[in-house]
Amino acid sequence: MKYNIWNKWDPLKVCMLGNNWGSEFFENIADDSIRSPMQRIANETLEELSYFEEVLKDFGCEVIRTKVDNKDRIENYSDQYFPVPRNALQPRDNQLVCGNKLYSNNYDNPGIMSALTEYSNDYEGLFIFDIHTSKLDRKRWNAVAGADWPSFDYFLENRHNVSNFEDTIWEEILTFGNSFEDWNVVRHLPTSANSFLIGNDVYMSHAVDLPMSRLQEIFPDTRINMLAHGHTHTDGCFHPIKPGAILSLHDFQNYENTFPGWDVCYLEGESWTKVRKFHHTKKQNFGNWWVPGEEDNDKFSKFVNDWLDNWVGYVEESVFDVNVLVLDEHHVCVNSLQNEQLNAFLKKHKMEAIHIPWKHRYFWDGGLHCITLDLVREGQKQDYFPNRKEPIMEAHLSD
Repeated sequence: MKYNIWNKWDPLKVCMLGNNWGSEFFENIADDSIRSPMQRIANETLEELSYFEEVLKDFGCEVIRTKVDNKDRIENYSDQYFPVPRNALQPRDNQLVCGNKLYSNNYDNPGIMSALTEYSNDYEGLFIFDIHTSKLDRKRWNAVAGADWPSFDYFLENRHNVSNFEDTIWEEILTFGNSFEDWNVVRHLPTSANSFLIGNDVYMSHAVDLPMSRLQEIFPDTRINMLAHGHTHTDGCFHPIKPGAILSLHDFQNYENTFPGWDVCYLEGESWTKVRKFHHTKKQNFGNWWVPGEEDNDKFSKFVNDWLDNWVGYVEESVFDVNVLVLDEHHVCVNSLQNEQLNAFLKKHKMEAIHIPWKHRYFWDGGLHCITLDLVREGQKQDYFPNRKEPIMEAHLSD
């Protein structure tokens, strides 16, 4: 069986682990103030990924690494892409493992899909989301675009900001596209980062904008519970780590409705007061990322903002102590052993923290959960809330 995921805590048997270009990817950058920090990030990231892989293997887990072309160089993208495309580091962001199936939007680094197709033996159990539409095709856009329409690239960049378009032009675009959801859906599919299958229940962010009928096809015979928040990455906001125990941000959801009777550990934010130098960098990159030691490197900051926007995210909305990977009901991988609140909660629930160093999480905007993708866990589907008759539909916080 290639895929078997029914919760977040049954013993992990097969796991995909992300990968990254090595320091040679940046070797032809002339400016050392840019080249050196990028090579340092690359080397340290690969070292920590290798350590993570060994830990997973020590716990009896088969590890599938995403593919990287070590002959690739950043200048290969300078004439084709701006910014540089995403690397193969975070396979969870665009894939969804549900029961015995894996869904992919095929919209990520090709090294991720290559590793998946190699693993799944001619797509056994693998499904490409069939909701991609030719309406997003550049050729068709150019064929029907009115004289006053913007370029296709401008549309893709600004489609979430309707105010950037004249009302009449936007109405024409909607008519052409049938509905705005058709344009928007590529970036808001259910993934293993925003949708949790917990036995008979699916917990999903309102950021997912598929029709309920389509969601019911993807998650058959389950209760689809829509949570109030609009975060695209739920796994940086709450995480059920075993039956009866949850890590969470404050004021995230009403757990008495969604997980009645479960013990919730409310973790604080990333404590930016402990990393005061981040605040200087924040003025340059709007809180999107941080690399210790490069706070005053303006050339480096400009390079990242200009060329690597697809690599970084928005770390101020993430709490990486929530973004954990559970190995089984007694062991969980965490990126810090210094969180006394978390350690006490794990001890209370008879779980041991396995420390995985992940130094550049503030640059990659991804924790241990993001850089992995559970493919097989032991166990079968069960109903953790047998008295629940109807799915929970929390109102969107913006409503």
